[in-house]
Amino acid sequence: MDRAVILGTFEFIGFSLCKHLLDQGCEIDGIHFDKEKDDALIQEKRLTIGRNANFNEKNYSAWIKSGKILKNDTIFIDIYDLYIRNKLGALWEKELIEGFLMKNLAIFQSLQVKIAFLLPIQWLKDISRTHSRVEDVITVLKENNISVASFYLPVIYGPWQPKEFSFHQVIAEERVMISEREWIHDAIYIDDLIIFLSNCTDKPLDESYLLKSSITGHWRKCADYLSFGNNENWRCPDLALGKVTERTIQCSVKFSDGLEKQRQQFISLGNPDDL
Repeated sequence: MDRAVILGTFEFIGFSLCKHLLDQGCEIDGIHFDKEKDDALIQEKRLTIGRNANFNEKNYSAWIKSGKILKNDTIFIDIYDLYIRNKLGALWEKELIEGFLMKNLAIFQSLQVKIAFLLPIQWLKDISRTHSRVEDVITVLKENNISVASFYLPVIYGPWQPKEFSFHQVIAEERVMISEREWIHDAIYIDDLIIFLSNCTDKPLDESYLLKSSITGHWRKCADYLSFGNNENWRCPDLALGKVTERTIQCSVKFSDGLEKQRQQFISLGNPDDL
């Protein structure tokens, strides 16, 4: 992959993906959800990648209007992180779907663009949900022979994990409040996810994937290591597995080592209030 566009370049996954691709020599158009304030954490991330000559930060609303796309671009749309933080309003769904995706179908075809949607695993539970327009447009893209894939993600942990996750709350020595938006039935370490996404998008995209860890009970093992419990009555809900391909992500580090890397990165930031 020579060039990528990342919508949500300062989100947890978007930022980690951006760093990895820059290290690989990839040119990145990093799209910042401008409805979000530039807090200390975003400034820290900007300092980390902003000096790279291959990184071009762009304002989301301005980019949506310009719709600049180049041949063979891979476009990553990080909806997962907005869902976790309950900030889906920042997506400007109507503008994204109608003003960009639907408007540029012919351009996507001619320029051989690939599009990867990063989505929460909870969206496989119910078809009568408010986010159905996102999946509707994915169907339209596929019908128009656009290379597109959806990746449904469980809990992702590691350095830069947001404060909405229970693992972060324990590391920050805060009261643990497990949100219904946190999928407690599985977990994947961030580096393993990023390597998978990078490798996967080097090929044509034409499937929907449910990503799962190679470690059984990965989330629970992490919770036990951090010494906090969860409600035993929380059963794994039924998922619409018939519409997706299950893909196992191999864990490259011990979950304890991954959590300690997350802890060390948190400490290195000086425990900022904005994290």
